[in-house]
Amino acid sequence: MEIWNEHILPRLLRVEVIEWFTFAVNVIVFIFSKSIASRYGAIKEENRMRSRLRILHGFNLVVFLSFVLSVVVNKENFPAEKISLTCLTLLVTYLLIHLAEALLLKRYGEEITVMGFTRRVETSTSATLELLAYGVILVSSVVVLINVWGFTGSLQTTGVIGFLALLIFTTKDYWMRDYLSGILLISSERLGRGDVIFIPAENVLGIVLEIRSRQTHVRDLVRGHDIMLPNACMLKNRVDLYKENPGGPFKDFVDFKIGYSTPSKKAQKFLEAVFEKATESADGMDREKSPRIALKENEDHAARWRLAYILKDPHRLLVVRDAVNLAAYELQDQFGVSLSTPKTHEVETRSGNPVKTSSKEEITGSGSSS
Repeated sequence: MEIWNEHILPRLLRVEVIEWFTFAVNVIVFIFSKSIASRYGAIKEENRMRSRLRILHGFNLVVFLSFVLSVVVNKENFPAEKISLTCLTLLVTYLLIHLAEALLLKRYGEEITVMGFTRRVETSTSATLELLAYGVILVSSVVVLINVWGFTGSLQTTGVIGFLALLIFTTKDYWMRDYLSGILLISSERLGRGDVIFIPAENVLGIVLEIRSRQTHVRDLVRGHDIMLPNACMLKNRVDLYKENPGGPFKDFVDFKIGYSTPSKKAQKFLEAVFEKATESADGMDREKSPRIALKENEDHAARWRLAYILKDPHRLLVVRDAVNLAAYELQDQFGVSLSTPKTHEVETRSGNPVKTSSKEEITGSGSSS
């Protein structure tokens, strides 16, 4: 009891009102932290909520430690009030950013379904306003922190503004290009969450999960993992959008190399049967629309035929392609069609003359005398 009366209580009485206020806000945020962390939806809801919850608890710990430090350190020159205001400013900044996200998403967002998961996502309006809100909140926080620590005089005498401007200018290549690219991607409204895209330069085929201020998150359709691409990459490189557009529904195709011994009518009937079998085994193709079968090229060893079809669900693109290839493999014996492509080898006869022969022919030492 003596320790409480002689040491702890006097120090608690010396704690400033702003420190108690910061401590109270910290307690309230800690109690409702789980509710706050789950307010903003995400593609990976559980992971995003846990990440936000860890950040909030990190802020709670820092504020609590600063309060304990102000009580323990018994020195008049200790900047307890400034530390409390700094912690309070950072905590409020974090909460305001995500409050702005939630309000703008609720007001200007729209609901879409991505891989069986329905959620409200940003539109070009909400995302652009979010970026604007981030800038206003962050600049306001910096101004508050400058006033808290009394740097207003230094800004005029030591050129702090010039230093900050120089810092921004020298680091702009690392963040400015991707930041501006993100604004352009969002405002164009051509690329959005749930779109299937293919980037040939990066060899990436996947579904857009979200477009952030500096990076675009893509779910790889081949391997199933997430990829983070710089926004500048999306503008600099060619991006194929696999979705319906004003020109009509999305069409996909699979090419087959069929030998010249197969008549054209037989090849067409074979590809029609492949289409029918594939539509029975895989969802995503529009079986009411007839496939388009065409001979695209007469190559050296075989003719390249193309089976084109309408894809109703671009998310099933790889599944449908695999189903078409499997159907062709299973039906080749039934139609007497060989999908193996012969190769031409050049051999030298005993007379020294080169002779071309198929890989399916038996290559002997004698060769042919042509």
